[in-house]
Amino acid sequence: MTKMKYSKYIVTEPKPVPPEIRAKMEDERPKRKSTIESTHIMQVDSEVIPDMFYADAVWLWKGASEDKVEEPHIHEFPEVIAFIGSDQANPQDLCGEITIWLDGKEQKITKTCLIFVPAGAAHCPIIFNRIDRPIFFGTISPSTVYTRKAITEEEAAGLEPKCRVITEVAEFGPGGGTPPQRPPDSDLEGARVMHLEDNVAEGSFYVDFVWIYKGTGQAPAQVHNHEWEELIAMAVCDQDNPYDMESGKMSIVLGGDTYDINGSAMVCIPKNLNHCPWKFHAIVKPTLVFTAGPTGTYTGSHRQ
Repeated sequence: MTKMKYSKYIVTEPKPVPPEIRAKMEDERPKRKSTIESTHIMQVDSEVIPDMFYADAVWLWKGASEDKVEEPHIHEFPEVIAFIGSDQANPQDLCGEITIWLDGKEQKITKTCLIFVPAGAAHCPIIFNRIDRPIFFGTISPSTVYTRKAITEEEAAGLEPKCRVITEVAEFGPGGGTPPQRPPDSDLEGARVMHLEDNVAEGSFYVDFVWIYKGTGQAPAQVHNHEWEELIAMAVCDQDNPYDMESGKMSIVLGGDTYDINGSAMVCIPKNLNHCPWKFHAIVKPTLVFTAGPTGTYTGSHRQ
């Protein structure tokens, strides 16, 4: 990727793990009852990109586990937890089973979903019971810094239920217009997976997920900007090399310059920066693309 003015806004890896935490993880590894294979592919917050909100992306490739991940906790800000299946014939199938505690109650997840966690809502732990095919596990929040407060299971069970599990593909919200239409010369093959705005879950922020399986084309939006930061991300579904699209690539225009991207990446777009077109060139590896912004209404937010 050529180093240009906005290259620093393209993130292709997670934040480094502090040595003391890495040592603790290695010490606990032999005690785990888990065969889960995973890759922590990328992560961003305001420490990585100034003023950028928090997002984290992990591929769960396969395996099974009896271990609980995380502990019951709450945030002062809302959060979206994404579990996205990879079956091209049925992208709403999670391709596995995950147990998560929401509002202090155990829930089994077997469908692709977005979980909206309002500020102050209790959530976690999580058990990845079984991963039959790759599952994308992501967390996104409009907060620029990730913080949390641990609580007990009893405290979690005593809080008012607030979390929402969304498994249906929602339409774009009534924000002053309909989303741009797909260009007619595109031969992209893919599927809309999940969409979230305030009209889907009151108090939520904008998140959207789409699978692109193969082909050439572009996202429907032309050059525009927003009054808020936006995340445009791509996660390549390939356990052997999730950072390489092989013969395919994507490109996006930021501030008038075109940036080529050849693997998993988060494009962190500052507020008021003109961006797009966003193009997909000869995609051969299934790639999950997702966008997010700290706004409750996305539809109609484009400023030409």
